[in-house]
Amino acid sequence: MTVPVNPNRNPRPSLARSFFALLAGLIVAVTVVSICDLAAGTLHPVPEGFDLLDAEQVGAHLSSAPASAMLVVLLGWLLGPFAGGVVASRVAARRRRQCPWVIASVFMAFIIVNLGSIPHPAWMVVAALLGVPASGWFAGRLAPPDEV
Repeated sequence: MTVPVNPNRNPRPSLARSFFALLAGLIVAVTVVSICDLAAGTLHPVPEGFDLLDAEQVGAHLSSAPASAMLVVLLGWLLGPFAGGVVASRVAARRRRQCPWVIASVFMAFIIVNLGSIPHPAWMVVAALLGVPASGWFAGRLAPPDEV
């Protein structure tokens, strides 16, 4: 069965729409992660004169963080790509199931860099490496069918 093609249909708007869908998804994902990071910061605030660019200070601060603060950060790492993926899949016209994977892949790259540069508990590393792809998969499962 062939789908009738509209000769007046311009394929560019769907490309632009996909780009803006990914941009909207990334904005939502970063917002969710930032909110969770702020919440974790209230559970374990940084001391006066803390230098965020000093890896040793950041590592020492994280090693003294309570598990509740680390769980909130991990929650942001998992919910951010999920929420961003859901938004991107809803805005995109085509390839809606792939949009959450793009969002999760971008976040996975940033999280791997973060995990490599700042020491984290082993349970958090494992949860992030398994959970971020899972959040992209779950968001993809919720994607509506592509528009024709």
